[in-house]
Amino acid sequence: MAHSLLLLFLATTSLATFAPYYANLTFQPPRTLSNWSNLTVETRTGTFIGALNDTYPDVRQFLRVPYAKPPVGDLRWLPPQQLEKSSRRYDSTRYGPACPQYVSSTATTYNRYAPPNLLINLGESLNEGSVAWSTSEDCLSLAVWTPAYADNTSKLPVALFVTGGHGTMGGIDIPSQVPEQWVSRSQEHIVVTINYRVNIFGNPKSRALDETSLSLLDVRAAVEWVSENIEAFGGDPENIMLWGQSQGSALTHLYTLAFPTDPLVSKFGVLSQPPSVKVDLSTTPDPYVGFDIVAKALGCNYGTDADAELECMRQVSWVQIEEFINRYSGEAELDFSNYIPDERYIFTNETTRYIEGKVARGPEIRSNTASEMPTANRTATDQTQRQWLCKGVQESALRYEHGLDTYRYLWAGNFSNISPEPWLGAFHWSDLLMIFGTYGKDVGHISELEVDTSIAMQDLFLAFLKDPRALESEGWAAFEPDGANGGLVLEFGKGPAVRNVTGSWLDAGCYNPSVPMRLSG
Repeated sequence: MAHSLLLLFLATTSLATFAPYYANLTFQPPRTLSNWSNLTVETRTGTFIGALNDTYPDVRQFLRVPYAKPPVGDLRWLPPQQLEKSSRRYDSTRYGPACPQYVSSTATTYNRYAPPNLLINLGESLNEGSVAWSTSEDCLSLAVWTPAYADNTSKLPVALFVTGGHGTMGGIDIPSQVPEQWVSRSQEHIVVTINYRVNIFGNPKSRALDETSLSLLDVRAAVEWVSENIEAFGGDPENIMLWGQSQGSALTHLYTLAFPTDPLVSKFGVLSQPPSVKVDLSTTPDPYVGFDIVAKALGCNYGTDADAELECMRQVSWVQIEEFINRYSGEAELDFSNYIPDERYIFTNETTRYIEGKVARGPEIRSNTASEMPTANRTATDQTQRQWLCKGVQESALRYEHGLDTYRYLWAGNFSNISPEPWLGAFHWSDLLMIFGTYGKDVGHISELEVDTSIAMQDLFLAFLKDPRALESEGWAAFEPDGANGGLVLEFGKGPAVRNVTGSWLDAGCYNPSVPMRLSG
């Protein structure tokens, strides 16, 4: 009987539940101003010349804005260095290069089924097997999208996005993650996306370095720049959301623990956080061996002299370094995606940080997809899904215990233009197509449900960005793991565009391994 009632609840809780929200939420139409020539923005570190977006001319974009000194020469493998005051004028109408990475020749879900999720590398195939042509060491830049009318008095909320990529790839210029449609539609917020160092350049694991979690420190440098300068673009420095997906969500999560007292942002978004991005020192006898292997292969064999090894490696071309890693086929694993706990920025015991109150205050969106890492083998997918979902459940419970609001959602949409193979389901990162409004960049039929789902996700994200306290009255309650039915979670795209499901239904497999995970059909 209880099971029947639950099914009835799930079937009847639909978009109608959120009718008050959609009735009250209004979006400003594009504003007709006599002067939309505010395409030159002055900041402390330079003057940036942007452009109106070609497809959405009510959107202003600045595609290359350096936020730290180029990490080249003696600055390679050092924490990002703050830019000095400058009157330099920058052409920001073109993207800057992403950070050094390569295009793998190995077939994956991302280069077989999801090309809009890959960095644009002009002229390269998706499995080129070489250094990415559009990457460079001088890569610490960000991009800003604003409504065209915005100026230094607008005080718009800011969504600062950290891209994913397994810690080995990624960057701003990924078609599925360009926010022009979302900003055009809302006319009420700003989106910033950042480049940060990845693989051996962001996580070098050299014995000679005090800090190897350079990717996290790059995120911090970008936050500092945005906090200081976003007002000039029309943003509100007191209302910044730091959010990311996959490796970007892991960095966002780590950020909350590394900078608990001065986060410089007021809210967070952790979308599909991996189960772990930390080296397990109890099972990894020498986490630095990968850097040694690369150094010796490239002529920097200095034995136990780690300082000499590092200095030598600073003289080697980044292209040589990336090509060696790309082609390496030795027995020892080269893994530059997981961070070594240093107890300064990356902590072995995160629960202790929560207990001690050493976590940034602020509400958080936390999500999973219904099929994070799909394979044609349903059992294998189920096992992987359990790891990813249960990590989110665990973190949400920790936050709840320490008075931090978490708004959870499950992405469950299985649309043929996004998931061309039925077994893919609502797979890892594909919810970003809904949030950014880029689902139309995939070839295929777009259903009315797909459009409605994107609208619902964009609207609720914007509502969170503007004032999370208003969400409960609009249908999205903060998650309470010990509440009725195990708390409430929003599900997007499965039947109606959005509906409530219960933690008891979604999370049961985290408490009872015999219960199958809830995968998208």
